[in-house]
Amino acid sequence: MPVHPLKRCTYPGCRNRVKAGRCPEHKRQADRQQDAKRGSRRERGYTPQWDKYRLLYLKAHPLCVMCEKEGIYTPAKIVDHIIPIEGGSDVLFWPASNHQGLCVSHHSRKTTTQDPITKQQRKAGMFREQEEAARHRNDWIHEYNKNA
Repeated sequence: MPVHPLKRCTYPGCRNRVKAGRCPEHKRQADRQQDAKRGSRRERGYTPQWDKYRLLYLKAHPLCVMCEKEGIYTPAKIVDHIIPIEGGSDVLFWPASNHQGLCVSHHSRKTTTQDPITKQQRKAGMFREQEEAARHRNDWIHEYNKNA
């Protein structure tokens, strides 16, 4: 089988040779920059309160919903937001109707393939009904307190 010659790292000015893309040094650098833009878990809304909720949710929904559809029983490890969120203050962060248990493999696949499309659809206003329902999900508490 023929061997392809190595190419230069795509980082400007780098002379390292690689099979494709960037050398390990510049890959790490790009990853660090991406992580800095993204913010930490806590900055994105994943607080100790979320950690407790996550454990309760996974206890109640222990299997990956995608694997179940395929007839495979795989434990769910991640509580996924069906409609992607924009941080902890997002109206769709907490409603259980926007959560599903996924295995790591299905979560990675969904995040890279479906989430970008869903984010565009959300910006276009396709999920207004879900957002409105989420805004009013705790109205019963305020009504109860008024009457008490």
